[in-house]
Amino acid sequence: MKQLITIFLITLCFTAPSFAQNDTWDLARCLRYAEDNNLQIKQAAIGIRQAELTQEQSKKSRLPNLAASASHSYNFGRSIDPTTNSFENNTIQANGFGLNGGGLIYGGGQVQNSIKQSQYDVSAAQADASVVKNNLGLSVAQAYLQVLLAQDQINITQNRLKQTQAQLDRTQKLVDAGAVARVTLLDLEAQVASDEQGIVASENALVQAFALLKTQLNLDPDYKMSIARPAFELLEELDISTINVETLYNEAVKNQPQIVAGEYRKKSAEVGIDIAKAGLRPSLTYFGGLSTNYSNLGRRLTGAVDTFPQFIGTTQNPITGEDFDLIIDTPVPRVENNPFTNQLNQNLSQAIGVSLNVPIYSRGVNRINVERAELGVLSAELSNEQTRQQLKNDIQNALIDARAARNTLRAADKTLEAREVAFTSAQKRFDLGAINTFDYTAAKDALDIAKLNLLNAKYQYVFSLKVLDFYLGREITL
Repeated sequence: MKQLITIFLITLCFTAPSFAQNDTWDLARCLRYAEDNNLQIKQAAIGIRQAELTQEQSKKSRLPNLAASASHSYNFGRSIDPTTNSFENNTIQANGFGLNGGGLIYGGGQVQNSIKQSQYDVSAAQADASVVKNNLGLSVAQAYLQVLLAQDQINITQNRLKQTQAQLDRTQKLVDAGAVARVTLLDLEAQVASDEQGIVASENALVQAFALLKTQLNLDPDYKMSIARPAFELLEELDISTINVETLYNEAVKNQPQIVAGEYRKKSAEVGIDIAKAGLRPSLTYFGGLSTNYSNLGRRLTGAVDTFPQFIGTTQNPITGEDFDLIIDTPVPRVENNPFTNQLNQNLSQAIGVSLNVPIYSRGVNRINVERAELGVLSAELSNEQTRQQLKNDIQNALIDARAARNTLRAADKTLEAREVAFTSAQKRFDLGAINTFDYTAAKDALDIAKLNLLNAKYQYVFSLKVLDFYLGREITL
C-alpha cells in the first residue's frame, strides 16, 4: 500500500513530456480491458461457471433418470436359452434389450439442501470474482502510475541536464574571461555526463514500466501504446481528526466483497450439516423398466401338422395266434425359426416398484460426515473473523497513514520555505565565486528534494483520503 501511495504521489508532482505512440490509454480503459482479458479475471469467471454448473446439477437431481441397454452374446456348450430358461447343448446367439428408470421420492432433504448450498456457493464465487477484480484494479493502477512516474523521471532528468548545460555554458564564459578556475568547469562537465546517464536509466525504467502494465492487461509485449495523463487537482488540507475507525469499519463490512464471500461460505457450510444428516434418514425411491430378448434357437408354430408312424408295441392275433406290431399315425406340429421382431414382442416384460432404504449401521460414516460438516461451520466462522480483523487493521492503518500524512505535509511546507531561502543565498554566492560548484549543486539538490517532499506529502494526504473513500464504498478515480 505504501509503495502504491509513493508512486501515486511522485507521479502527480510533475508534468510529463509528450510520448507519441500508436494508441492512447487512460486508466478507465485499462481497467475495462483488464476485466475482459486478464487471466486472473478469466480464472475467476471459470470458478463462477463451475459453481453454476454444480447448482444446475443439484436442481436436476430432482428429475428421474432413464437409461437404455443392449447386449449381444454367444454361449457354447450347456447353456440356458434366455427366451425359454431351459438348458441347451447348442451354441446360442442371444440379444438383450432394456430400458430402466427411476427417481427419488424422499431422500431426507438432501436434494433441497444441496440446491440451497449450491446457490450460496454461486454467490460466494461471484464475490470472490469481485475481490480479484478489486486486487487487479489496484495492480493495474500501480502499473499505470509506474508508467507515469517513469515518464516524469525522464522529464526531470532532461530538465536537469538542460539546467546543468546552461550553467556549464555560463561557467565556460567565466573561465574564458579568467574569472573562475578551470576546475569548476570540470566539475560541471562531470555533472553533465552524470545527468546524461540518468536519462538513459529513466528511459529503461519506462520500458520496464510499460512491460509490467502490458502484462497486467494481457497485451502483446510489442503492442504500441501511450498513457493519458489525468488532470490532477490539489485539494486543500482536510481535518480528519473526527473520523472514527468504527464508522469506517461498519461501512466497509457492508461493501467489501471478501466479507460478503465469507458470509456466503458460512451459510453454505451450515446447509452442509443438513446434507450430512440426510444420510441418517431413510430414503424412498421409485423405479421401472422394460426388457426383452432374442435367441437364435427360438421357434414358432407354422400351423401345419406332419403325420409320422409311431411303433407303440407288439400284440398277438387272437384268432391266428400270430404276433404283429401296433403302429399309429402321430401328428407333429410343424415349427420354424421365430423372427427377430416377433421374439422381441413375445418376450417383452415390464416392472415398476418402490424401494425403501433404511440406514441401520454404516460403520460410523454418517456420524463422521455430520461432525465434519459441523467443523466446516466452525472453520468458516474463524475464517470470517480473521478476515474482519484484517479489514479493521487495514482501516486503522489507513487512518493512521492519513493523519501522519497531514503532519508530514505541515513539516514539508516549513522545510521548503527554509530551503528556498538557503538556495537563494547559495545562488548569489556562487555567482560571486564565494562557493564552489559542489556547494552550489548540494543547495540546488536540497531545494529540489524539498519541493518533491512537499508535493509527495500533499498527494500522500490526498491519496490517504482516497483510500478511506475506498473503504466507505466510494469509487476511486484519478
